[in-house]
Amino acid sequence: MGSGETERDRSTQRFSGTTAAGSRLRGESGQAAVEFGLIVPFLCVLVLVLVDFGKAMNYWLDLNHVAAEGARRAAVNAYPTAGEYQTYIRNRLETTELQTGGTNSIPNAATISICLPEGGDVGDPVTVKVAVDYRWIPFMSHADWSLNGSATMRLEQQADFSGVGTC
Repeated sequence: MGSGETERDRSTQRFSGTTAAGSRLRGESGQAAVEFGLIVPFLCVLVLVLVDFGKAMNYWLDLNHVAAEGARRAAVNAYPTAGEYQTYIRNRLETTELQTGGTNSIPNAATISICLPEGGDVGDPVTVKVAVDYRWIPFMSHADWSLNGSATMRLEQQADFSGVGTC
């Protein structure tokens, strides 16, 4: 037991791996890097899914908002023809991706339908539906989901565009 070393110090070295050979074999210096390397792909996929889900929710909220705005315009008979209603609604969409489509997430432009019961009398419901096909994480799969926005309001004036469509 040279140089002030006690039996207890030697046994501690034996079990804790502080000797040169034990230190090399039992070292944990790269363990965190290996574990981090194993977890990073899962974290990246999780972040992508959360961002994509947030984008889809934003689009869904926009579709509902625009449908409500279009239903309000139709209820007060602000535009005389169906084509003008659809143009107005399409232009109110938040992004050009929703307006025109043609991207990986949204291959086709949003579809807009205005539904009015026959006659278009005051008090009749008018429904505006805005829908788009959304592709979740486009580079991983081709799963299309339909995002729909819909709003129904009662006509406040006699509609002069009857025949737009029935629901």
